[in-house]
Amino acid sequence: MRIDGGRHGEKADEANAADILKRMLPEVASELRHCHQLDYATSGVMLYAVSRKAAAAAALLFQERSAQKEYLALVVGTVRDAVLECRAPVCQDPEHDFKMMCGDRDLVWPLAAKNRRKHSGPAATTLFLLSYGRYYGKPVTKVRVVPSTGRRHQIRLHCLTLGHPVVGDATYAPVDPVDARMMLHAHKLFLPFHSHPHLALTAPDPFTPERLPGLQLDVGIDHSTAPLPTLHVRTPRT
Repeated sequence: MRIDGGRHGEKADEANAADILKRMLPEVASELRHCHQLDYATSGVMLYAVSRKAAAAAALLFQERSAQKEYLALVVGTVRDAVLECRAPVCQDPEHDFKMMCGDRDLVWPLAAKNRRKHSGPAATTLFLLSYGRYYGKPVTKVRVVPSTGRRHQIRLHCLTLGHPVVGDATYAPVDPVDARMMLHAHKLFLPFHSHPHLALTAPDPFTPERLPGLQLDVGIDHSTAPLPTLHVRTPRT
């Protein structure tokens, strides 16, 4: 589901989160605004503000990178390391208006191409191994994902770069007809407001055998609350 009706209303005929919330909360419908972005196929926590002041306070935390986000994902194959980090920069793919790629924006795009550079720049994502399993018989790994930056499609590209694309990511990797969805979920969001109580939000884990048909998980390592350690870094293949 889209966050809103899209640019210039080109997706106005599709159900979107903003319209649903406006119908649920008509008394604040005129002030309702989303505070951050999620990829179209990503589930989980989505923050909306009911006033301009609240939206500005949340936007400041995202701009300062003090908002803390955690995701859950099922990735293809067996991740051998307990902790992985990818620091590949992300930029717009010059051959596709929608896709991003891992690459240095200064090498890919000239300074004059401002509209092509706005989602680009340094990026860092950390993966923590949670458990191994199988999804309709194929090996998968469940990971906790902590992005330090918020580039468009960053997590999906970094998982791909590390050799373990997100299950069901039809944009960047082959998918199987049995894949019910893209297996990326915004699990937690923490906002340390400067002048208001902190806000901690959690969306339930959808990647359990009880909630996801076809998924079997083994007992894994509990990195669900582990602090960031000294990380094993893999350099992207060239």
